[in-house]
Amino acid sequence: MCKRIFSPVAALMLAAFSISAGTLSNHVWSFVKISYDPKTLKAEGGSCATVFFVTSTIFVTAHHGLEVGSERFKPSKGFPNVRVFLGNAKGDIIDDFWIEKRIPEYDLVVGRIREGCATVEVCELQRSIAQKDEVYNLGFPTDQSNRLNYTLSMEGDKLIVQRLQIQPAVQEGIVKATTNYSISAIDVKLTDKKVAFLSYTSRVGFSGGPLISKQSGKVVGMMSLVAPESDDSSKPAVAIRIADILEFLPGM
Repeated sequence: MCKRIFSPVAALMLAAFSISAGTLSNHVWSFVKISYDPKTLKAEGGSCATVFFVTSTIFVTAHHGLEVGSERFKPSKGFPNVRVFLGNAKGDIIDDFWIEKRIPEYDLVVGRIREGCATVEVCELQRSIAQKDEVYNLGFPTDQSNRLNYTLSMEGDKLIVQRLQIQPAVQEGIVKATTNYSISAIDVKLTDKKVAFLSYTSRVGFSGGPLISKQSGKVVGMMSLVAPESDDSSKPAVAIRIADILEFLPGM
């Protein structure tokens, strides 16, 4: 259920940053959606969100990244079929996954895979996160998805991904504040939840990825939304604290 399809030099190179960040780049997966037409052999798609594993079979990502009108699991307009899978920087693909829990009040989705994927690397989690902590996050911004390098073929009506080259990008800064926050948007609804505001903004596709402490190398949060300008003129990235979502993670 976990297949290694290609593992060359990555097509998208990480920016220069710490050794610990480079090591953890193997811990994140891209939620990839490719819509295709077996008759015309045309296809389009790319990374939709970022995923990380908290056990060998349990992963988390952002609810809004997968659940906007359920469009993430439907073919794009003009295409009859779709293939959705998890892919990582090593060239591995996981098709056999499912969504186990949806917790929209924390912008959280909990997913599961079957046993048997030796390349899954589990992220260590940390409850504590505080103002001025130095942090970074890893993920797959969708504005780079047109550079997602894959080679495709067909077996009947089934799309075969023969090659996948992808590397996560990185963002870094400090925790600007931890504060209670409410927002009611189309895709994210939080009501008086304590979240981490970061000193930098973010891009679409980083959602669902891990926010990592530079000091400990452990995951302290899950990337969620960008605060609208009406709430903060700098439009900071907002992360859900690990301490608040541990209760929803099986076996934690």
